[in-house]
Amino acid sequence: MQDNTCEFCRAGLTTACAHMEMLSAAQAELIRIPQAAGALKVLPATSDPARLLSLLTLADVYGTGHHAAKRIGVRPGDTVAVVGDGAVGLLAVLSARQPGAERIVLMGRHKARTGLGCEFGATDVVAERGEEGTAKVRELTGGGASKVLEPVGHRPAYDQAVRIVRAGGVISRVGVPQYEEAPASGSARLAGEQG
Repeated sequence: MQDNTCEFCRAGLTTACAHMEMLSAAQAELIRIPQAAGALKVLPATSDPARLLSLLTLADVYGTGHHAAKRIGVRPGDTVAVVGDGAVGLLAVLSARQPGAERIVLMGRHKARTGLGCEFGATDVVAERGEEGTAKVRELTGGGASKVLEPVGHRPAYDQAVRIVRAGGVISRVGVPQYEEAPASGSARLAGEQG
């Protein structure tokens, strides 16, 4: 979690926080939140338990999906691809639709999840991976997506994102990387890079 007080946080680069502490098991019933003063928001008390449950997605997965879309500046008319149909991926679809992305390709294999992704705004679903998935996304998007959201954090998902991004496009990688090194495409940049 970021402290929201260091020079990086004040500049809007919270992922580079000088006092960053990582969380594990953030989906637990109870958890200690480091940097809570800078990372948590107190909500007004409510007597409606259903409303409280509906706010849970704001605590982690929606915020992460929203950050992925906001960081690369999704705008009306954009073509966006989302690699992964987990909770953050689905909310990344919603977060890409909200500012008006015209085409959203969701790469996912779980029919219940991809169905929800379509309800949230995905216009296309691609279940294939590797070269077959790359070819399908490139065909649907006319050469690759200009903006790719990668919320998974595993190397195969990152590699897929690099393969489907259009020349000059941007990859927003918000999944916590579970790998040491990964190449960047020569024709794309990661959100947050200069250039």
